[in-house]
Amino acid sequence: MIRLLRSTNRAYVRDGAMKMWKTFDPAMQADPVHRGFRTMESLNEIVLPPETGFRLNLDENHEVVSYVREGGLLVRNSPHGDALLGPGFFQCGSTHPWMTTQVPKTSPQQATHLFLSSMKSGPKELDSSYEHKRFPFADRQGKLRLIASPNGEPASLRSRMDVRLYSSLLEKGSHLVHELHPGRGVWLQVVEGRIQLIDKTLDTGDGASIEDELAVSFRAQEDSEILLFDLA
Repeated sequence: MIRLLRSTNRAYVRDGAMKMWKTFDPAMQADPVHRGFRTMESLNEIVLPPETGFRLNLDENHEVVSYVREGGLLVRNSPHGDALLGPGFFQCGSTHPWMTTQVPKTSPQQATHLFLSSMKSGPKELDSSYEHKRFPFADRQGKLRLIASPNGEPASLRSRMDVRLYSSLLEKGSHLVHELHPGRGVWLQVVEGRIQLIDKTLDTGDGASIEDELAVSFRAQEDSEILLFDLA
């Protein structure tokens, strides 16, 4: 079963200089995924101009995975210290009230484009954790590169949740297949481009949930980038 969520149906939020598109919006009660998909509660696309930032306000029962696609992000996460994340960096960690982020001043035109997802666990299932790593674009070209997994293999970020996040950059005509194991579901997000998912076309900003299928099979109709969440 495949359900589509078009980019035009995402909630748009403007908070000062920050622009945000929310894939899941609790206010949209008629939307079957308004509260998220499986353990993923939110998947937000964010654009921030230089010298702006935001503060994460989730509790310790959440894990956050962020992806810096363009620009840079200065993350302040006590007691781990500051970290400057550039393009291609992914960050995985349990959240704390004191985790804040800021876009460094590189140039007046250099905005930061990032994706921020959060997964919810049961009470006290998560230990405090924080890890980030750069996954070069070349390593994600033409394949599903594992970014985060429960065991941190192979060379992926370690997630405290039963989630496997993949990233891929596809040239026009490239075809990928991801096996879907029983009891699991996939959220496929088109970061940029256009892909063919069986008989459905997804464009930039579109997403789809896939359940009760043997595999997820898609082809790039133009140069594209996707994120794929494999969730329990």
